[in-house]
Amino acid sequence: MDSIEKGVALILEGLKERYDLDTSDGNFTDTPKRVSKMYEELFAGIENTDEQVKAILDSAFPCDYNNLILMKDVEAFSMCPHHFLPVQYNVHVAYIPAKKRGRVIGLSKLARLVDILARRPVLQEQFVDDVTEGLMKIPGCVGAACIAEGKHFCMIMRGVKQSHANTVTSSLKGDFFGNPEARQELLDLIKER
Repeated sequence: MDSIEKGVALILEGLKERYDLDTSDGNFTDTPKRVSKMYEELFAGIENTDEQVKAILDSAFPCDYNNLILMKDVEAFSMCPHHFLPVQYNVHVAYIPAKKRGRVIGLSKLARLVDILARRPVLQEQFVDDVTEGLMKIPGCVGAACIAEGKHFCMIMRGVKQSHANTVTSSLKGDFFGNPEARQELLDLIKER
């Protein structure tokens, strides 16, 4: 039994002691093992994060395109590090490659970068910043942006119970931060449906 399985078994034991949960119910038989296996998938971004990001960025290929590249509505899931409850994201991610000797990454790699960096217990504010920091490592990248709208289940299931509240955070680097025209183009394209 690994340490995650042991931890879940302790939680179940605590629920039995505190709330008289019937843990002899067959539905709980393999719960610690199932949760441990589930965490492998949910937290795939924790292990070797830098290497996973580098592998994505190393797949960049040469391109003379130097205008905005935007992927809208990337769905990603994370866990709140404060309550270990899910966060569901709708993410807009963009970057601007350099005209000369610039490089671009494949569209699936752009979504993969967002997914890997979300699969960690991480604050939303840090998540968007990690995405843009990653994109700025593409050779020749002159601007990166990440805007995430998050539904935090720690706000939905407990506490203030606000099922319709969304939290929006952004990270803008390079031209998106310093060039108002680039920032406005990004915002205009995000608004288009």
